[in-house]
Order: sequence, then structure tokens, then C-alpha cells
Amino acid sequence: MLELARTERFASMFQGAFQQESSVRPGLLVADDTPIIRSTISRVVAAEALDFANVWEAKNGSEAVELARRERPELILIDIKMPGVDGLDAAAIIKAELPRTRLIFLTAYDEFAYVQRALKIGALDYLLKPIRPAKLGELLRKLHGEICTELSASSSAADAEVARDVTSAATPCAQERDPVKRAIAFISENYADENMSLAAVANIAHLSPSHLAHRFRECVGISYKQFLTEKRIEAAKDLLLTTDTTNEAVAEQVGYANVTNFYRLFQRETGMTPAQFRRSEKEPVPNAQ
Repeated sequence: MLELARTERFASMFQGAFQQESSVRPGLLVADDTPIIRSTISRVVAAEALDFANVWEAKNGSEAVELARRERPELILIDIKMPGVDGLDAAAIIKAELPRTRLIFLTAYDEFAYVQRALKIGALDYLLKPIRPAKLGELLRKLHGEICTELSASSSAADAEVARDVTSAATPCAQERDPVKRAIAFISENYADENMSLAAVANIAHLSPSHLAHRFRECVGISYKQFLTEKRIEAAKDLLLTTDTTNEAVAEQVGYANVTNFYRLFQRETGMTPAQFRRSEKEPVPNAQ
């Protein structure tokens, strides 16, 4: 009876996703809005004969968060730029809930701001697109081996899960992950509101502004204000590249009533004025060698 209860508890925790024999086989989640990128990664996994228990695919940030919560993958490859909830926002949510999951970012943007934010979230590395199969294969082999070694060190999958829960509970942001998750979702959906404030976000998160500010920085790696700024600037970049909207209109559409403030923040974050960015990005981003 005791063994049956233990087995049922174990199955419930994993929602039927794993079988006992897969305890030392890690799961891989690939999140990218481009089908050819996802298929390329799958082919590399097959070519390298890497024994992943499952390879799940998501085409946007929302799907990535949902799959990560349900399947609890040990490794995630996630695109920075995706429609809706982007890869950085999705990764921040996932990392707050699954602190031991390894993150690798995929991006066509070799910019310091992206790299800095990714590292603050907890990324191990990032790969520039177009992805080079040899480099990806080398990285996957290394991480697969490391993860399998860690999983094998546990006497059983159930013990490994208990250890992971204990570790998660010990992290500073674990107890506050739901409020921070709500805060991130609210900001991501309402960043264009020029009246957005820490107090408004804190109200949604059911925390005091000071408490939220502290927990947000602890979990996400940057302040609420910087997170909002980056979200707005990324939206502004998209508008500058995909529309002929004036700079003043772009500023208004991303939440800046004061265009001078928008110019100042845009230049601080990108090193360029909006006009310079629009011109420079007409040229293709050079591939890393």
C-alpha cells in the first residue's frame, strides 16, 4: 500500500508525462516561431543521437510557458523574438517557477542589451541565427551529458523531484513566483499605457509596491522600471522596422507621451536615435563566425 501511494503521488506530480525508465533522460523544449528553426534543431538532436525523453515544440512565448509548467523540461532552447509574449518575458516566468531548468537563447540580434538581459534571467548561453548545426550539436552534447549525470545521481526519479522541489522552495523568489508572474504578464499586455506605474502593477500582483520592486528585481534580474523600458523599446523597434509611422507616433504607441523622454531612453538602450536605428537595420545582421 505504501509503494502504491508513493507511485500515485509521483505520477500526479508529473501529470503522467514521464515513465520510471526515463528518470535519467532529460526533456528538451524548443520554442521558436519559425518552423524551419524547430525542425533544424530536431534534426540535430536526431543526428547527434541524443537520448532526450521528449522534445516538445512551442511557436510562441505563451505556449513555451504552458509547456514548461506541464512538462518541466530540463533544457529549453528559446527564441528571443516571438509574437505575443516574447522569449525574454517567457524565460523570466519559467525561470522563476523552474529555477533549475537550463536556458539557451536563440537570436538574430547580436546586441549587448539582449545578451545582458538573457544572462540576468539565467541563460547559460545564446546562439546566433542562422544556427550552425555543428555548434548546436556540440552544445547539446555537453548539456545533455551534464543533465544526465545530475539525474543519475538521484536514487530514483521521485527522490530527484523531491530534491528539485526543496531546491526551488529555497530560492529567494520561489515563494513570490506567482505575484511576479502576474506582474510580468500585466506589463507585457499593458506596456503601451502611458499611466503604467509600479503601484498599478503591485495592485495586480497583490503586493505592496516596495515588496514587488524587491521581489521583481530578485526574480527577473532587473528592476520593474527597466523591464518596462525594455518592453517599450522593443515594441518601438518593431514599429520602426515594420511601419512608416513617425517617431512621435511610435513614442505614443509604446507608452511615451513625452517624445523627448522616448528619444532619450531609446538612445540609452540602443546607442542610436530612432531614425538611426531605422536606417541601420535595413542592412542584414552579420552572422557570427
